[in-house]
Amino acid sequence: MVELLLAVAVFAILVTGLIGALVYGRASTDDAGNRARAALLADEGLEAARSIGRAAFANLVNGTYGIVQSGNIWTFSGTNDVSGIYTRQVTVASGIDANHKTITSTITWNGGTGNDTLTAVTQIDNWVASTKLWSAATQPGALDLSSTNDATKVAIAGNYAYVARNTGTPNFAVVNISTPATPVLTGSLTLAGNPSNVFVKGNYAYVSNTSTTGELQIIDISTPATPVLKSTFNAAGTAGAGKGVYVVGNYAYLARAANTATGELTIVDVSNPLSPVLKGAYNNNVNMNEVYVANNYAYLASGADTTELLVINVSLPASPVLAGSLDLTGTTDATTITGQGTVVYVGQGTALSAVNVANPALPALLNTFTAAGVINDVAVDLNGTFAFLGTASTTGEFQAVTITTPSAMTLSKTLDITGTTSTINGVAYSTSQNVVIGASAADTLEALVVRPN
Repeated sequence: MVELLLAVAVFAILVTGLIGALVYGRASTDDAGNRARAALLADEGLEAARSIGRAAFANLVNGTYGIVQSGNIWTFSGTNDVSGIYTRQVTVASGIDANHKTITSTITWNGGTGNDTLTAVTQIDNWVASTKLWSAATQPGALDLSSTNDATKVAIAGNYAYVARNTGTPNFAVVNISTPATPVLTGSLTLAGNPSNVFVKGNYAYVSNTSTTGELQIIDISTPATPVLKSTFNAAGTAGAGKGVYVVGNYAYLARAANTATGELTIVDVSNPLSPVLKGAYNNNVNMNEVYVANNYAYLASGADTTELLVINVSLPASPVLAGSLDLTGTTDATTITGQGTVVYVGQGTALSAVNVANPALPALLNTFTAAGVINDVAVDLNGTFAFLGTASTTGEFQAVTITTPSAMTLSKTLDITGTTSTINGVAYSTSQNVVIGASAADTLEALVVRPN
């Protein structure tokens, strides 16, 4: 009897072990199969994103998506896609520069032993843009807006350029630049007064205006085909025309002409774009021609002979205070300004000055580049490699300047735009298209495209 019981116990142990091994083996096989299928789905997500990027690099907008096929073409859809037990999310994020994107494909599933996750990552580069040279820039396309009024300034967001004109009907235009060689008018609007500059943030375009009763106009551009004026802000004083605008966070920084020391820099709370309200002002009774804002400082291109660059501390928007200034060579007014990192670039006549503002209280001149013609506007690329100049030169309206080393700026390209009145008044750089859009005085190409080759 003892021997029988012992035999039964041993047999039970052997059977239990065998069954456990079979069950565990089956589960392991299933898990391996699930993981292998997840790996294939993750790779498919990366390849789908690559296909979408090849169609147009601008399609790779930062965000998290699902993917679907439509007409045998991969497209982004929603925030995830589901296949059986698997949920896939493809995330697009910024890469090392504007011509690179980081793509992450994440698969999650419940295989019976708990929730599992598998992730695959790759980099996608806009190799066509990366291999083109600004030293061989060309002007492949342009858009003729109705009437003969000059375009003054331009801003870019995504696939659209927003062009301001000094007068006329319309004097605000939305231009589709998704195919840079053939820009297309998408929408337009006629604003009261004379637009002088434009800045785009989110669903709104902020337009400075030379009108002294409506120096700032806010336009809803959420539907590009039908831009709508939502509000107008009347700054203090009877002079002080709006000349430039820059928006950071909840505030619009409005640069104005001399206004008897009343709000030449006016700070407007635009947290509710439908109802902008005055937040603060800096007064000094000189022309503030353009403004650039970064890291709680407003940098102004000024008409003062001894302080062409003004630096205003705006960390307390209700109480902006002078932090520093710089006297640039000569008595010509500074008319345009932009920045990249710890360097700001100031246009003053034919001079482009690179200024170190690592210490905003003590701005220091690094270098001055002399352009062919008066500089009307300046823009820089995302990497701080080039400064693009719109000038009044009749033989070199567009100029690309290498600024990799700001203390040693050099000319990369001078481009003569078709026509004798093709002065470029404004320039804006498109990070997604790697092109520059110019706002021109030419009657048949008010919005023109310049690209590397």
